Amino acid sequence: MQDSLRLSRDEIIICYKDDVERLMKYLSWLQNKSGTAASDIYSGEGIEKTSMAVPVYDATLLRFIKEIKTTDFLNRNYVYTFSRYRIKTPADELRVISACSLQEITVLGDILSKYVLRGDIKGAVWAEGVQNGVYLALLLKLKELMEIRKPLEY
Repeated sequence: MQDSLRLSRDEIIICYKDDVERLMKYLSWLQNKSGTAASDIYSGEGIEKTSMAVPVYDATLLRFIKEIKTTDFLNRNYVYTFSRYRIKTPADELRVISACSLQEITVLGDILSKYVLRGDIKGAVWAEGVQNGVYLALLLKLKELMEIRKPLEY
């Protein structure tokens, strides 16, 4: 963000508060699921060995993805952030997430955008965000950044 376009801490909180609150309802689920698979392959009755495998995604994961799509975090131009911050791997994503400040909250949205938008094309990407811990790290960072601290009273 350019200096002339910088928003104050309070303006950023006001802008993203509702979106973050909606995403926080998935925090406990992500804490339980992070590092595990959030999808499976359907192998029910009537599936032949020559049939195409059909992935089945956790219903909560699908609600989480749908919720992200309704937020201001979604950005179709996320690739520019990945280039600017030299993000190539999930480890790079986790490094950038941990270093983000409130002024860089759009970077967090761009990382979310990668998983959501690429997942629209290849659904397995949605589950990768759970398995590699990126979603959990993002929500924990958003929670940390959005906590409103009262000024010290003298």
